[in-house]
Amino acid sequence: MKISYYLNEGRKKNLYCRISDGTEKTTFSLEHTIDPKKWNAKKEEEKENDIYYFTLLNLKKYLTNRYHELKAEGKENVLTLLKNEATEFLDGSGIKGIARKMFDLENKQSGLPKYDNFLQAFEKHSNLKKDDYKAQTVGEQIHFHTNDRVYQMDTYEGKTAFLKSIIDSKSYDEIYTMTNEDIWSEIYVDAGIEKHIFLPKTLSEWENYWNKTYQKVKENIGRTEHLDKMKQESWRKFQVYMECYDSAGDAIKLAYELEDSVLYPLAVITMMQIFDAETCYQEYCELEFDSNEWESISFDEDEDWDSPVFYIRPYEI
Repeated sequence: MKISYYLNEGRKKNLYCRISDGTEKTTFSLEHTIDPKKWNAKKEEEKENDIYYFTLLNLKKYLTNRYHELKAEGKENVLTLLKNEATEFLDGSGIKGIARKMFDLENKQSGLPKYDNFLQAFEKHSNLKKDDYKAQTVGEQIHFHTNDRVYQMDTYEGKTAFLKSIIDSKSYDEIYTMTNEDIWSEIYVDAGIEKHIFLPKTLSEWENYWNKTYQKVKENIGRTEHLDKMKQESWRKFQVYMECYDSAGDAIKLAYELEDSVLYPLAVITMMQIFDAETCYQEYCELEFDSNEWESISFDEDEDWDSPVFYIRPYEI
């Protein structure tokens, strides 16, 4: 089964989806217009500023999973069933309806507020109407594009879900590029971890990191000799890390200064294995959203903290 996106040149709302399975196929409109000059047919996406990139990606994933579920249930006319489900998502609002459905489905288990709640919060904050902005779903956040700038909106629930995801999956790159080392440092310094507890676990994580790196490169490229020098350099930095651990007082900041792309995420992962993770996520959110960068938006006038609170700030692309 294959799902693809293409432009139907005979239609004004020209973005279409095709689902094919052997000799069977079905197509339907996504009720969205794209300038043909901005369309990359090979990648099946707009060449730039595609605010529905994640929406279309998640729709493909959803339809693929539903295809296998329906096949396992022994359903007939599976492609037609998939088409009917997808067109129901449009719900009279075009591709925005799919964006709403995909966001809510993807984040349901994390307890995030609904897509429409994000939009209501933004309209309250900005005094703009729906036709005055475009909403872009980005993981657990929504970005709002206006005529003059872009804003990002987040929540405690969304930030917690994101942090939990990258920590549990040991996504070193995302920990390095998308989390704040100063916040992790403050969480560490609040309690501290004794050297004989922290370093053996960090060493184990370091060994696992390099074993997986060698295995992945060997599978994808075949040759791993170029990694030897990188690993040796990383080991020298780890030795300095062990020697300086007691005197540094801040294992996270020390790791970041020595090797921000490897040792730093490993130190964060190790810390989260030792501390109570949920408490750390809560503290991270407090430190993140209490900063001057974010402005809070709440619908509740009675200080009922069970209601969702949204946080917004300008987003630099």
